[in-house]
Amino acid sequence: MFPYAGEGFALAAALCWAIGPLIAYRGVEALGTFRFSMFRFALSATSLFILAATLESLDFSNTRTVLLLTISGIVGIAFGEACLFQAVYFLGPRIASIIFSLHAPLTAFVGAAIFSETISAVALSGILLSFGGVYMAIFFRSQSEVSGGEWYKPSKNTGGLLLVGLAVIFQIIGALLSKEVMSNTSPFFASFLRTASATVAFAPIFITLRERKRLVQLSDLKFVALSALVSTIGGMTFLLAAFANTEIFRAVVLASLSPVQYIIIMSIWRRENFPLGAWIGTFVTLVGVVMTIGSA
Repeated sequence: MFPYAGEGFALAAALCWAIGPLIAYRGVEALGTFRFSMFRFALSATSLFILAATLESLDFSNTRTVLLLTISGIVGIAFGEACLFQAVYFLGPRIASIIFSLHAPLTAFVGAAIFSETISAVALSGILLSFGGVYMAIFFRSQSEVSGGEWYKPSKNTGGLLLVGLAVIFQIIGALLSKEVMSNTSPFFASFLRTASATVAFAPIFITLRERKRLVQLSDLKFVALSALVSTIGGMTFLLAAFANTEIFRAVVLASLSPVQYIIIMSIWRRENFPLGAWIGTFVTLVGVVMTIGSA
């Protein structure tokens, strides 16, 4: 594999997740949050199965690998997204995103401890700078953004905080379980197992919490397909490939850069005006990333 391939895959995952919300919000608006997610999971699982089968990478012989990836999909994707979606509904997207971003540094440090990865003083400083910068980029919102968000429910703060805390825990568990088996597993096959198990596990959540019935237009499904391609198939597969090719703390640091990439994309594409604090956070993050990668 090429030098820094794992880091490249992690950056590609972050780019997918930076672009993903720009596509997903149209689908969520048309279909509802849980219906959109259910469709996206099912389409992603089907597409990944075809990709894995075409590339001759379907291998169910390793029971431990299959089991861990299945649990990772159920916990990290199905349960994690369900908790996060409800947290956004209660707290609004800004508060939920700020708290949920804590999963990245926690995953990096817990993963480094579990997998006996050595973090040098320079790399540790880079990690702290990176996550501090990402936090600033999230905290200082665009002038055009509505504070709290459309769904903010002040009376539901306690429930929202509990749910986003669970989402963080589920995300960490899902990532650690994936990292454990990715050294000898195809990323497409691993993504298929995680997404397929998430689809099955998410079905009862969708049936219980889905929004009122809506007439589904064929034109709405293009947003499901694009979101599945970018966020799930692209983002998840790139992240798993990063886990297979570099240390978990490096992969997580780089994959968490989507808020910074989002700021750059929106500034160029939609001419959004972000406050100085967000740009300082972006600069701090990039310095941290250079320190983290340069410490290899």
